[in-house]
Amino acid sequence: MKVNRLLGIVVYLLNRDVVSARALAEKFDVSPRTIQRDMDSIGGAGIPVGSILGKNGGYYILDSYKMNRQLLQSEDYMYILTALKGLVSGYNSRRAEETVEKMISLSPAGLSSEQPFRLQLDTLREGSGTIHSVEVIEEAIRSRTAVQFQYTDAQQSVSSRYVEPLLLSYRWHAWYLFAYCCGREDYRLFRLSRIREIRNTGHTFIHSHGNAEQLLAAHQDVRPCISIKLACPAGRRVQLEEAFPNARVVEEHGSELILQFSVPETESGWFGILLLNAGSCTVLEPETLRRRLQSHARMIVQQYEE
Repeated sequence: MKVNRLLGIVVYLLNRDVVSARALAEKFDVSPRTIQRDMDSIGGAGIPVGSILGKNGGYYILDSYKMNRQLLQSEDYMYILTALKGLVSGYNSRRAEETVEKMISLSPAGLSSEQPFRLQLDTLREGSGTIHSVEVIEEAIRSRTAVQFQYTDAQQSVSSRYVEPLLLSYRWHAWYLFAYCCGREDYRLFRLSRIREIRNTGHTFIHSHGNAEQLLAAHQDVRPCISIKLACPAGRRVQLEEAFPNARVVEEHGSELILQFSVPETESGWFGILLLNAGSCTVLEPETLRRRLQSHARMIVQQYEE
């Protein structure tokens, strides 16, 4: 619908400096000519739209314009409040709690009692150590100051890191810090549960960084992965798919399934899950993993026989 597209264009422009007609046309799946007509409609509605000619030109909305609550519908408030309340449920932040209160006061009357779903993100609270790290890092990101900590990687190697923190991210069921590591002279992703003795040095950044989310997108997970084929009883399917979300059934033989999934080779959590299920599940591939499981099984037997 045209009205929805016009509203979408306004919101899109409010979140950016200048956007070309071609980029808007691709975003909203219309022609550049339609975008031009849309801009006339938006301007005619009293929203101050500016334009810049030239190669890097495009449309923008004047800084003097502020979006008012009439642009948001009840469903918009519902989604925003649900996301904010979910964040507060798993993250200690007085500022976030205050934001929830502000949004409730701006929302249409009675909205808070009409929400059809709820996000309960208690799993974000990984323990007092991680919560402390989140608080230290959040303050360092705001003040653009470096932090220092001891870090234990997946190979159990411990090192001292001095980093310029850029973004906290909850992914792969854990908190991570995306930062510029001054020692490695590159961007790195650190799992917070492996951080110890973190402190804010108070030293301001000495490097210039671009948009943190764009930098993170350019430094996606490059850990080597291995593909595993696992034979298991059909009754274990739900449990294993929960443990390995990318698992898929590749064969079915009566009450037995063969699952295939990939895991980061250098991580260790998945290996513990395989050991836990070793009594009923069998790794078929790769052969190196079968030998590794055999070796661990022999060590366990030897330890408890002594």
